Amino acid sequence: MVNINQINKLTQSMDEVTANTPKTKKTDAFQNALTQAIIQTDETESSEMETTKAPALEELASTGLFIQDQPSIVSGKTDMLLGLLDTYSTKLENPEVSLKSIAPILERINQNADSLLKDSSSLGQENQALKDIATQTVIAARTEYEKFQRGDYLS
Repeated sequence: MVNINQINKLTQSMDEVTANTPKTKKTDAFQNALTQAIIQTDETESSEMETTKAPALEELASTGLFIQDQPSIVSGKTDMLLGLLDTYSTKLENPEVSLKSIAPILERINQNADSLLKDSSSLGQENQALKDIATQTVIAARTEYEKFQRGDYLS
């Protein structure tokens, strides 16, 4: 109980100290300093700045903007996947290259196959030949991925 009474006395004396100092002096001092700083900033800015007018910007014409259509995107992704498959087969034939070092290439092949399949599914009938080539490339990539994961190339 004695300790509690001391705490109460301590907090009461702290309240009396803060209550004795006038709050208007604290806020007035800050307000005065802030007002002076703003006035000084405005005076220096207005004396240093000259008013000049900038010409209005006109519309800029785009040069060299090429928007790819869906068949060209599918064609590019098919070409990239075929290139990755070619690199994969070259490394697979090399006995000095470990299967562990080939695994990252195969993961990229699998990811690119997923992306190509999504993009080629949106092609219409007018691009059926491209869609067939892309689908066959995806099938070849997925087949190689499954063979590798199954362990067909372990000797």
